[in-house]
Amino acid sequence: MRRVLILLAVLLMLPACAAPAEVTEEESSAPPLREAPEQPATAEPSPEEEVPVDEVPSEDHVLLTLEAPLADGRTLTLEAVGKRLDEYSAGVREVRVYDGDALIQTVQAREGIVSEGVEDSDYTDCWSTEDCMDELDLNFDGDTDFGLFAGRCNNMIPYYYWTWDREAGQYQFACILQGAEAHPESGETTAEYKSGSAGSQWVTEYYWPDGNGSLYLHRVERLVRDFQPDSGYLDVEREGAREVWLPREGDFLRPRPAEWSIEADLVLASREVPVYEGNGDGTVSYFTELWEFWDGEPQLVERKEYIP
Repeated sequence: MRRVLILLAVLLMLPACAAPAEVTEEESSAPPLREAPEQPATAEPSPEEEVPVDEVPSEDHVLLTLEAPLADGRTLTLEAVGKRLDEYSAGVREVRVYDGDALIQTVQAREGIVSEGVEDSDYTDCWSTEDCMDELDLNFDGDTDFGLFAGRCNNMIPYYYWTWDREAGQYQFACILQGAEAHPESGETTAEYKSGSAGSQWVTEYYWPDGNGSLYLHRVERLVRDFQPDSGYLDVEREGAREVWLPREGDFLRPRPAEWSIEADLVLASREVPVYEGNGDGTVSYFTELWEFWDGEPQLVERKEYIP
């Protein structure tokens, strides 16, 4: 009897127990969910911080090294020292001159810069380190001279030039020349550049060295496209008229920074003019005229037919 009572008590307790919840097939196969840890926010770099390496100005260092032979048999070493100014240009601050391992001179680029009236810069402005310094025998004395790329412009590049002074045993600032070339066969140093309205003139200056090694002007040749000649019509297909201008007797004109102008300080000596003329029958004849100027008056001295 006692066993029957116990069994009845157990059966009465079973409905009070919670039945397990019904589980679907999808829920049984899904992995247990967990909350992802919160990630720290990544700060976006500001535009000011995104500076390409090439745009960051560097510290002064050697940009270019050249050897400079002298007439006495020595060979100096020239080190152009400067830095990258921005993404597009580099600048030279000084040139260190070595004789072997001995530093014998430090040339400041500012010496050339202030000669043009610029007071707020110690560095030249060059588009590449390979072009920042040039060398040539500017006055044909057998000593190597050097120039620094002065600044970017829209035609021939100007350079600040220093020439070797034998007595002083160092370089001295000499002049500024554009497109300078030394011609040992004629003993002339030339400078070339565009001028006139919209580059309508092409100027070539010719210099000789004096007894002290300084350059002085002995003639200027100018190609002109922006005027009508004294006769006929200018044949611009043959470039234009070629003029020769000479200094007045006794004048010794120096290259920049000396101030002079072609029309104000020189005398027009000759003009070679390519012209064409209509023949009235639809055909055209071409000529080359040579005009010389005597006492400022043009005189036609030669006229040759030109066959295109």
